[in-house]
Order: sequence, then structure tokens, then C-alpha cells
Amino acid sequence: MSHTDYRLPAEWEAQSATLLAWPAAESDWRGVLDAIRDEYRQLIDAVRSFQPVVLLVPQDEPLPEVLAEAADLHPVALRYNDTWCRDYGPVIMVFSGYRLALDFHFDGWGGKYPASLDNRVNTHLARHELFDRMQFRQYLFELEGGAIESDGRGRLLVNWHCLRARHPHLTEREIDFELHNLLNVDKVLGIDIEPMTGDDTDGHIDTLARFTDHDTIVFQTQGEDERTARLRGQLETLRNRDENEYRLVALPCPDDIDPGLPASYANFLFVNDGCLVPAYGSRHDEAACDILAELLPDRRIVQVPAATMITQSGGPHCASMHIPAALG
Repeated sequence: MSHTDYRLPAEWEAQSATLLAWPAAESDWRGVLDAIRDEYRQLIDAVRSFQPVVLLVPQDEPLPEVLAEAADLHPVALRYNDTWCRDYGPVIMVFSGYRLALDFHFDGWGGKYPASLDNRVNTHLARHELFDRMQFRQYLFELEGGAIESDGRGRLLVNWHCLRARHPHLTEREIDFELHNLLNVDKVLGIDIEPMTGDDTDGHIDTLARFTDHDTIVFQTQGEDERTARLRGQLETLRNRDENEYRLVALPCPDDIDPGLPASYANFLFVNDGCLVPAYGSRHDEAACDILAELLPDRRIVQVPAATMITQSGGPHCASMHIPAALG
């Protein structure tokens, strides 16, 4: 069937599993290995209470016994550079019970970090029995999962600042053309704002603004009023599929933790019947959960610790890649 038959589902649609990568001993986490592995154990347990987990594990390290005995946990032993699999995992489209996994080029967020092993992960997954009912296609276009946000109905939300950083040889119009054709979307909705302090992704959309339904966008209040006003002002210009303004809902700024860290409650993670919200040890953690609980009344809101994750500029959304169910 044609690529154009597929659509990119919203993250709140049904999922078959969540992909995660276990922090390796010899990695950027080695100085805080016990702390980050404790956070990952809690993240894995939180996801498993809703759906299965596919866990990348280093080939040369044994899986911790507490995880080896876990139900609905599917370890996949291979080599990878980093844990942030949102940005190198497969971007999966769906059509009438079929799934198409897009394997985009990943270059370590613009060449900032080694990524040759990460860029091979999807090639290995394509050969694994867990993915044998899924078609994989490779593309040279550089695209990270954290840089795109789909409403499932043809609207794609991006931050142009980030995409231009990845493709300085292309015009914005040319990038828009690639996104339309590769992801089969009707319209690319773009904001254009510099990354938060400490964000080395060049401003991924999953740190700034997310859909919670077809008509609502939540956005992360920034540390500076001027940046918040700019972000909100740009979001106010966007229109949904019915050409109406989006309902905009602000998430609080965790301004009582290190201002050099890009802590964002917009980095929450959808799972089946649930929403996992990063907890940074801020006095605003509960308020962020309350806001999302009001927006998502049919989902269980669960806090997951992210105080160590954020020291490497990420959260639960960055740490994962959702695997959509075989939808229509």
C-alpha cells in the first residue's frame, strides 16, 4: 500500500507498548548511575502498570534481577549511545490495522554527541520478533521524535528554530515540504522560539507545547515573562482542523530548581488510560498534575521522578518512544 495511506496518530491514541533504554554503566550517567537507574526503574514500573515495555539493554551488561523477573517487560540487547530513545526510536504511522515505522537519520542533536550506535537501533528492531509485523522504511532526512507533535488528524506542531538548526541547507518552505510528504500531514503548525536554558536539542517542541486533545495545547510557562508572552502569542495564531483557535493552558514554571536546567512539565508521557508527569522536586509538581488531571479526566495521572533525568536535559517523554497500536 502507498505511504500516503498512512497517518501519524496522536500520542493519546491506543498504544501497544513503550520503548525505553536502560542507562548503561559506561555512559553520560556513570557519575549518577544509581540515581538514574532508580528513576528508570520507577518509570518502567509506572509504564508497566498501563502497558508493556520494550527495553533496550546493553549487550555486555546483565539486566537487573528486579527487571529480569518483571512481567510485560521485553528486553532487547543491543548497543546504543544514549538513553533518549524518543529521538532515535521509530516514528510509527498507522493505516487499517497496519503499521509503518519510519527510521529517520539521527546525528546526535546536530552533531553535539556520538550517535552512530543510536542511528542503527531501528535497523536492529526491524529484525526483532517484537516488530516483525511492522514495515520499516529508512530516510536520510534528519528528524527527532521530540521535535514533532501530532494531533492525529493531520496537524503537526513543530518549533521552526529547532528544524532550521538541523537543516541549515534547507529553507523553511523546503522543510515544510519534507514533513508533509514524509509524515503525510495536512498542515504544519509552527512556533519559532529559542530553546530553554540548558536545552541542547535546539528547542524540541516536547519541552514547549503539546496537544492534549484536538482542540487544546498545553504550554510550558518560561522563566522569563517576555519568553512566555512570545510563546503564548505565537500559539494564539495557530488554528485547529476546524480553523478555530486552540484552547491554551499554561503549565507552571518550576522556578525553584536550578534555572540552568530546562525542566518542563510539557515533557509528560501518554500511556493507555494514563499520563505520566515529571516530578522535579519542585513546589509546582502537584499543580502541574492537577492541571493535566483536569484536562484529562479519563486518565490516571501519575508522577514519575525526573530530578536526575533533567540534569541531562530530559524527562519521561524524552526517555521514551510510544509504539502505537495497529489502528485504523
